[in-house]
Amino acid sequence: MWAMSTESHILVIDDDPDIAKAARLLLERHGLRVSTAASPEAAWVLLAGEPIDVILLDLNFARGRTTGEEGFAMLDRLIAADPRAVVIVVTGHSGIAVAVRAMRSGAADFVIKPWNNERLLTTVERGLALRRAKLETAATPPVADGILLGESAGVARARDLIARIAPTAAPILVHGAAGTGKTLVARLIHQASPHAHLSLVTLDAEAADAAVIAARTTAAAGGMLVIDHIDRLPRALHGVLLSALDGIRIVATTRLDRASIRTAIGEDLLDRVGTIEIALPPLLDRTGDALLLARHFLALFAYRHGKPGRPLGDDAAHAIATERWPDNVRGLRQTMERAVLLGSGDAYTVGDFRLSSETTEPQALAPDLSLARNEEALITAALERHAFNVSRAAAQLGLTRAALYRRMARYGL
Repeated sequence: MWAMSTESHILVIDDDPDIAKAARLLLERHGLRVSTAASPEAAWVLLAGEPIDVILLDLNFARGRTTGEEGFAMLDRLIAADPRAVVIVVTGHSGIAVAVRAMRSGAADFVIKPWNNERLLTTVERGLALRRAKLETAATPPVADGILLGESAGVARARDLIARIAPTAAPILVHGAAGTGKTLVARLIHQASPHAHLSLVTLDAEAADAAVIAARTTAAAGGMLVIDHIDRLPRALHGVLLSALDGIRIVATTRLDRASIRTAIGEDLLDRVGTIEIALPPLLDRTGDALLLARHFLALFAYRHGKPGRPLGDDAAHAIATERWPDNVRGLRQTMERAVLLGSGDAYTVGDFRLSSETTEPQALAPDLSLARNEEALITAALERHAFNVSRAAAQLGLTRAALYRRMARYGL
């Protein structure tokens, strides 16, 4: 009866272990693969680890709470991370109004607890069909690690702007230092845009000439073009780019602040690409986010690499929270993956991370682990994980295809 298989992956997010177990046993009996998460934090690890087809989301995660606010916050972020996500909310008998609100917020369907098994199976089957239909009309797969994690004010502002502006045709300029997530933001904007069914085309301004501009803008016609490092475009090509942008949605990125970018690209080009500006703060200015992200990445890479989960010691947590992280989220992510792969012991210690608190060096990485060696190892691991599919490896690493190809050439990969 059911057109379902273990290739279809269901995620049940519910803090009640009995309910999560009941859902898992029922769905597995009908040939589905099922993962469970007791909290949003645990769910993000699974969502970043591998593709999920349908999400069953309970709306309350704290005993005694019935408002569903935690669930609605998670629903909003799930849809922001992937507008093609299929979320089925799970609510109690008195939750019809809550379910209706969830549907208006982007949920695909709802199930009332205690559920009827046949109703749950039918709802999940419809959800799988909807997910297949959404992916068939998409030109690009969902963003790997596609969530702008963090609770600091600057990240909250960026998420709000993405949600409000991505569905429009407005051009967007994304500011941020290296490693703050500019490429991720561009991909999230594309996913939530009216052009998500078209390919996302990237122009590396640093390596552009007139022929490259013509080719990339032609490929992006009617869709969206990301202009990476727009401040590095030679001035002689500003007019060429401006004349080629008609009918194209633009997201440009830069490491410069507003005053510097105005000087670098001039008023005409800035007016064309910078109607809306999104500023991504450095990790040092994101109070509390470093530790939140570190815990997430430790759990994520333990899951991806099949390593046992280990607690984070108090001294290590303090060192992570107070580290300056000059390479921002990218550097923190690489450091956490290295700790998962190379760390030992029952808990993570300061020594597993090689932070500046252990050495007189002012950098986050100790001198015996150079950035080049670390980058080459991570690129190799990503390529092997994705069977040398450059597009998927680049998405996992937060790079454009062109940037990954340059690094592959640099390291002879």
